[in-house]
Amino acid sequence: MNGDRNNDEGRGNGGGRDNGPSWWQYGAAAAAITATAGTLYYLTRQPQLETTTSTPSTTSTTTVAQSTQKRRGVLSTLAELLEPLANNSTNMEDAISSSSVPVSPNITNLNGLLADIYVRYIALKKEDFRLHYRVFTEVFSQIHNNMKEVDKYYNRYSSNIQFAGSHYDRLRIKKPDEFDVDIVIDLPVNLRRDRNLNESDIILEPNFPGFVQLRAGVQYQKLLVRDGVDCLINRTAHEWLDEKNYILRSKFTNWFKSVGNRALNRFPRRENLPACSVEGVYYTIRTSESGPAWTIIIEAPNFKLDVDLVPALRFPEDRCIEANVIRPIPPECRREYWMVVPKPNKGGNTIHDEKRSWRIALQDQEKQFLNNTYQLRQTIRFLKKFRDSQNMNGIASYYIKTLFLLEYVQLQETHQSHMWQTSDMATLFKHMLRKFYMALDKKEIPYFWNRRHNLIGNISQGLINEYKSKVQQLLSVLDDPYNYKQVAKYLLDDHEYQTYRWLL
Repeated sequence: MNGDRNNDEGRGNGGGRDNGPSWWQYGAAAAAITATAGTLYYLTRQPQLETTTSTPSTTSTTTVAQSTQKRRGVLSTLAELLEPLANNSTNMEDAISSSSVPVSPNITNLNGLLADIYVRYIALKKEDFRLHYRVFTEVFSQIHNNMKEVDKYYNRYSSNIQFAGSHYDRLRIKKPDEFDVDIVIDLPVNLRRDRNLNESDIILEPNFPGFVQLRAGVQYQKLLVRDGVDCLINRTAHEWLDEKNYILRSKFTNWFKSVGNRALNRFPRRENLPACSVEGVYYTIRTSESGPAWTIIIEAPNFKLDVDLVPALRFPEDRCIEANVIRPIPPECRREYWMVVPKPNKGGNTIHDEKRSWRIALQDQEKQFLNNTYQLRQTIRFLKKFRDSQNMNGIASYYIKTLFLLEYVQLQETHQSHMWQTSDMATLFKHMLRKFYMALDKKEIPYFWNRRHNLIGNISQGLINEYKSKVQQLLSVLDDPYNYKQVAKYLLDDHEYQTYRWLL
């Protein structure tokens, strides 16, 4: 898996498009699926959370459960809702048709080279997108429905289902063969903060920048005695607690993965694996585990799709400050909620920092910063392609996105954000490549929401030096305007370059 799979910092819906002038020669735009992801979120989203600040009782729990039950009809028809999206070309306006790739390039400068490399080796192709999305829709819909059938808690409390990661951000490159999907699991308690923090049903304890611990309040602790017949269902959430009443991410993820595996057992078998038929073709399904995700690998002859299914909990956005989110969220970037995903804090000081910590996920809010940024997204894609081709696997896609977010905010504060609209791609690429080198030289990419957390602080100095050398080599080539065609050697992998060099 590439660096995209580390992009699990934040989640959510969002709109907005880059509406600036196109720079590339063939009318290609960025590879991803904003409209699809946004529509998927809209079709499955919850009503707004309860706004009361009083200590919840059994009555408030019943209200949450009833509102969740109303959404079950929407979730049960997931396949019907998603299928039209797969065939709607407006959801793929950032992808290009394979037939639009020119047989022979017409390249006279660096911008022309970047444009040609984009359409050949970076842009998603519509044909691939339609197939992968159609298969995902059918297979995931059956898994999701089976999960509701095998587990009563999942049936009642699974709510939002939405794309995440590079597809959601419209930053996916090359092939749509890896999807990230968040499944929000609700809790049978009030998620809002009480006037007296210690009386809240969930108490947020920020123990490390970017992470939070979740301690159950009185109402959560009473799940086994307060809910009558519902306690038979709600006891699942109670079983996630440790002896100090913290929600353990490991117990949460183990429960989620067990529900998924039981759901797969209901599929017919083919080649001794669960299988699903999509338009007459059988796709086998196997699983693996990667961090907080339960990964399903969907395969058929000449086809492979990896889908990371990540369970998440969510909290009202006004509780961000309790999680030590220092950067203010601008009004235009505010959303209903933020999430936490069960990713351990391996840089903590005690064993509890790893077992009890959850990663803060503000991707929904982050996405709003990318709206109307013109060529910023395109520049990110080129830097990601350089990262992949040079095997810089220690640099997650989220680190690259964060580097751009930090630069975008800085340019806004100095009234220079117009550069994303007025500069050509060659200028922007060189500018951000230098910023990347400076970050490696300092060995620091600060976490966007709390600069006290260094995203690349745990990468070994030896690896940092190796990455710096690769970036410096490309910067040297970019500084020679007469040698611009050599840039292809750094943006393409060995196989791609051996093919492409004959077209130059």
